[in-house]
Amino acid sequence: MTQLIDRKLDRAFRQIDFDGNGVIERDDLVGMGSRLLSAFGEPATSPKGTAVMAGVVTFWTELSAAVDIDGDDRITPEEYQRGMVSTFVDNPTAVDRAFRPMVEAMAGLLDTDADGTISISEYVAALDVLGTAGPEAREAFSRLDVDGDGALTVDELVAGSVQFYTGTDPDAPGNLMFGQV
Repeated sequence: MTQLIDRKLDRAFRQIDFDGNGVIERDDLVGMGSRLLSAFGEPATSPKGTAVMAGVVTFWTELSAAVDIDGDDRITPEEYQRGMVSTFVDNPTAVDRAFRPMVEAMAGLLDTDADGTISISEYVAALDVLGTAGPEAREAFSRLDVDGDGALTVDELVAGSVQFYTGTDPDAPGNLMFGQV
C-alpha cells in the first residue's frame, strides 16, 4: 500500500468518525446523515431524508461487514486500514457497490435546485458539514468536475470516491474528494 492511500484512509477515518471517539460506529454515519439533513433543511421523514438515512445505513452495513474484523460494531483505525485495503483498494468495483447508494442519496439532498447535478455552492455546503473548509472544498469541486461544466454528477462523485479510496496516482482528481490529504 502506498503512503498516499494511507493518508487518504486516515483522512477518511477521521471524517467518518463523526463524534471523534477514535472508532467508527453506526451512530457516526447516522449522525453525519442527520447533520447533512439539518444543514439542508430536509426532514428525516421526507423522501430525500429517508433516502439519505437509508444510504448511510447501507454504507454502514457494507463497511462493517467488510472491515469490522472482530465483529464488535466498532471499527478501529487498524481495522479500517486493513479492511479498506483488502476489500476496496484491491477490488475497486466494490467501492461502487458500497458507495453508490449513499452517493446517490446525498446527491439528491445536495441538489437543492433539482437540476440533476451538484453545484459548487451545494458541494461546499455539504463538505462544510463534514469538516472541510470552503477553500479546500472549492478546490476539490474543481478537480472532481472533470468535464469542466461547473457541476458534478453522481457518476463524477462515484468516480471521485473510487479514486479516493483506491487510487495511487497522486494527481487523480478524486484524491481531493474530501479536501487535502
